[in-house]
Amino acid sequence: MLGLDVGDARIGVAVAEEGRPLAFGRGWIERRDLEDDVARVCELARREEAGRVVVGLPRRTGGEEGAQAAKVRAFAAALEAAGLEVRFVDERFTTRVAAQALAHLPRKKRQQKGRLDEAAAVAILETYLERNA
Repeated sequence: MLGLDVGDARIGVAVAEEGRPLAFGRGWIERRDLEDDVARVCELARREEAGRVVVGLPRRTGGEEGAQAAKVRAFAAALEAAGLEVRFVDERFTTRVAAQALAHLPRKKRQQKGRLDEAAAVAILETYLERNA
């Protein structure tokens, strides 16, 4: 199973085994264009033997969806059109959880572009695993 934190510049990636409570970071994908991004996620899903992709859905504090959620839904629809099964998880506060998870790293590593996206993908996937255990 893959977990994705989809942003405008990068897609954070995590993996987990079905039925296991922990997810592990697999880095991030620098965004290029929709077709290329979908192809790279599909290739990663194939390599990881992931039948399901869990995508973080950004919501505002009150729970409503905004423009970023519409972009993420469009990306998820492209993944589904490519044959992947997609599930959504509310990603509110995952960036805060991810930042706390990275607090032990040296500052230079914490500030590496993509590191926070990867940690957010781990938090998204673990949230899904927790709720669907």
